[in-house]
Amino acid sequence: MKKNGKKYKILRDEMLDYIKNNNLKPNDKLPTVREIIKNFDFSYATVHRTLIEMENEGIITKRQGKGLYVNRIEPQFSSKQVALIIPGHFSSHKIFIDVLTGVRAALEKAKIGLLISISNMSHEKEKETIDKLISRHIDGMIIFLEDNYRNDYSHIVELKERNFPFVLIDRYIPELETDYVVINNKDAMLRICSYLKYSRSCDKIFFIPEYESSMNISSSEEKIISFENAIKMLYGNDSGTIMQLDDLVDNIENLSKSYNNIGISMNHDAMVTELLKCLHEKKIEMPANCHIFGYNNSFETPICPTVEQFNDQVGFKAAEILIDKMNNPNNKIVQIKIEPKLLIPDANGNYTLEN
Repeated sequence: MKKNGKKYKILRDEMLDYIKNNNLKPNDKLPTVREIIKNFDFSYATVHRTLIEMENEGIITKRQGKGLYVNRIEPQFSSKQVALIIPGHFSSHKIFIDVLTGVRAALEKAKIGLLISISNMSHEKEKETIDKLISRHIDGMIIFLEDNYRNDYSHIVELKERNFPFVLIDRYIPELETDYVVINNKDAMLRICSYLKYSRSCDKIFFIPEYESSMNISSSEEKIISFENAIKMLYGNDSGTIMQLDDLVDNIENLSKSYNNIGISMNHDAMVTELLKCLHEKKIEMPANCHIFGYNNSFETPICPTVEQFNDQVGFKAAEILIDKMNNPNNKIVQIKIEPKLLIPDANGNYTLEN
């Protein structure tokens, strides 16, 4: 007879017991989905959801055509538990996996448990999740805010007023003083523009921001302001232009004919693949004098020069701050900006970190 509770959570606990009781180690094979359904007596829907949750947590991994394998063993934790709230599934953006890696490393070192919640870029779900976590007596939170947080951050104000331990990552609220760990976008943008001007001889640089709904994000806002400042510093004028991706696609051929070399700085790497896809659909070849620069090193193998943000360090530092905050609630606010590095091609065409 099964314990009371949500089925996927019950199955998760049973799977963890199975791994422990069979003394399985990382890279050991697990039963197939069919065997789990039969042996654990759960429906396909429950098994499917449980395996997705366990894969998101990094406990198991799926290997195409080979099956399910143990990825890591759950350590023995203290009674303390921290929640990591992220706006999307780990498969959607590499940054989430990198942040999780850093958070987990710091928490496991301190023997503190970790819960993971995904807000699915929903402001309401983010607020509901935080309320539920507090009611479950979670000890602290690391929060990667969803895109529209600047419109309403009352739930974060409430956490602050309650003196509840939390740390923001990747994005912060300029209007509210909180602990956070973010990237030094100002420095990164200056280095990108300097590279495009001096290493690629660009006499015109364009910045391509994210879609309109995310323009208010602190990191996106910082990139735009930093881009404008960098252009004034490097060119002594306002020769930099902010342009939407669709407009760039429609005008890229004419722009390439109007300048000797043009630089195109993207808000993040995924926009590079989107640009290439749009050009391909319109049967437009990328002009040879267009030099693209990405952001956030989003792929296992870089497809263009990009920015390495060291997101695992973001996660690790955030967890360290939170642990200290949990132990010392009245500590001063800590705000860290991680220094990024450019990932640029070397003489052999391989991408390496700048010195």
